[in-house]
Amino acid sequence: MPVDRRQRQFHSRTHASQVLEGIDLSGKIFAITGTTSGIGVETARALVLKNAHVVMINRNLKESENLKNKLLLERPNAQIDIIQCDLNCLASVQNAAEKYLEKKWKLHGLILNAGVFGPTTKTTSDGYEAHFGINHLAHFILIKELLPVLRDSTPSRIVIVSSMLSKHTCVKPNTSIEKKMEVLCPKNASEWYFRLYAKSKMCNMLTAFKLHRDEFKNGISVYSIHPGSGVRTGLHRDFGLWSIADFLSILFTKNASQGAATSVYCATHPEVQNISGRYWESCWDDEKNLDKEVARDEELQDALWKYSEELIINLSNRKNDNLENVIL
Repeated sequence: MPVDRRQRQFHSRTHASQVLEGIDLSGKIFAITGTTSGIGVETARALVLKNAHVVMINRNLKESENLKNKLLLERPNAQIDIIQCDLNCLASVQNAAEKYLEKKWKLHGLILNAGVFGPTTKTTSDGYEAHFGINHLAHFILIKELLPVLRDSTPSRIVIVSSMLSKHTCVKPNTSIEKKMEVLCPKNASEWYFRLYAKSKMCNMLTAFKLHRDEFKNGISVYSIHPGSGVRTGLHRDFGLWSIADFLSILFTKNASQGAATSVYCATHPEVQNISGRYWESCWDDEKNLDKEVARDEELQDALWKYSEELIINLSNRKNDNLENVIL
C-alpha cells in the first residue's frame, strides 16, 4: 500500500499484542537478540502467542530458559529455541550465527534488539569501544552471516532497534567522509557515554538504510526503529547495565509491551511488508526525530559497511595467526 494512502492504526500507547490482532504467524521463524529483559521479552512473547517459532539469541542461558518456561505455560505447544551468544565477544557472535545456519531453519524476521548504555566495562573482549562493539559490530556480524538464509526465506524482514538519540552524534554533514567516520567510530572509550551510545545507534541506522538499498530488491524489507521515549525497561539487555530508559521513565510511562509494539509491527504487519528503508517511532514512519543529513548519507553508509567488514576480517586474521603460533 502506498505510504501516502495508509491510515494510522497504532499509536504510542498500543501494546504489542494489539498490533498482532487477527494475524497468525504459524510457519514463520523469528530470531531476536536480547530477550531476557524489557521489550525483548515482550517482543518474544507477542510472537510466540501468535504461533511463531522464536529463536532467542542471548548470553544468559538461565534467564533465557526461565522466559522459555514462562512462555510455554501460556502456550504449551510453542516452538522456542535458544542460541547462546555473548555480544561482547565477536567469536561468540560468529559461533551463534553458525549454529543458526546449522539448524537449516528459515528466517522470516531478524530483530536486533539487544543493546548497552553506559557500561562499566568500557571496551569489549576484542578491544572495541563497548557501545560500538556491542550495539553495532556484533549485530553487523549476525546480519552478514544470516543474510543468505533471509534471502532464502523471502519475503523476510530485518528490524534494527536504533534510537532517536542517534541525532546527538556530533557528526557534521559538511565534513569529509574520513572525519565523519572518525567521529562516528570512536577509539576513545572514555568519551561521554551518552555520545558513544548515540554514535552506536547512528551506526545501527546507517546499517539499516544500507541494507535497504542492497537487499530490498532481494525481497528483504528493513526497518530502523525507536521503541519509544521512557520505556520502562532495562536497556542493558544481557549486559548488566543501568538504563537510560529507567531514567526517562520518571517522566514518561510507556511500558515494555508498548515499547515492543513498533518492533512487532515492523517485523510482522502486512501493511508495511513493502515499506522498507524508513525510520519508525510508535508504529509509524515519522522521521521528525531523524538526523537525515547524517543517516541518509549514502557515502557514509557505504564507508561504515566497508569499515565494519574490514574490522571483522582483520580480527579473524589475527585469531588465525595466533592459532598458527600456538600450533607451531
